[in-house]
Amino acid sequence: MRSKSLVVFLLMTLMLSSLSGCLGLLQARETIEGMRDDVYSVSYPDKVDMAHTFTTITVQPYANQTSFPVDETVERIEIYFKVGMSGSDQISCIDEVLTSELRYVRAEVTTPSGISFWLRDVCEDVTPTVDTFEPSPEFESGDWMLNVEARGWGENTIGAFQDNFIIVITVHRICLQYPIEPPCDA
Repeated sequence: MRSKSLVVFLLMTLMLSSLSGCLGLLQARETIEGMRDDVYSVSYPDKVDMAHTFTTITVQPYANQTSFPVDETVERIEIYFKVGMSGSDQISCIDEVLTSELRYVRAEVTTPSGISFWLRDVCEDVTPTVDTFEPSPEFESGDWMLNVEARGWGENTIGAFQDNFIIVITVHRICLQYPIEPPCDA
């Protein structure tokens, strides 16, 4: 009988302590934390792009800029670059001599302090390329700029002759993903 009452006493003590106010909440929280999955690192891409197709017979200028944030969570930056200049395989960069109007694409990425990070200045076709950059030891934090100046021509009737360019900057970030939290890239 004495051992039975001891067991009942211990069970009652345990129940009362686990259901008592803040102490009960603390125990419940610890139990739930113990059941939750571990935190893990997720890499997610953040893309900035700029593209333009020239559709007028006369050479037209184009200028645009956009910014993108870079901070300590960035693990690498990839820059995709492609240019199509109609007929450049025959006449290449001699347009300036023949017509005094050079067709070109000049694209530059600058850091927040104004340092040129990546630069391309072309006047002929560029097959798609991807340049990959990793921090050494880290990227400069702040708003980086993509500046593009271009001149080109094209026609809109059949669309066979059109100067164009595409630039896609993919900023790969690392994020700590907690279970039951929305995804990092949401």
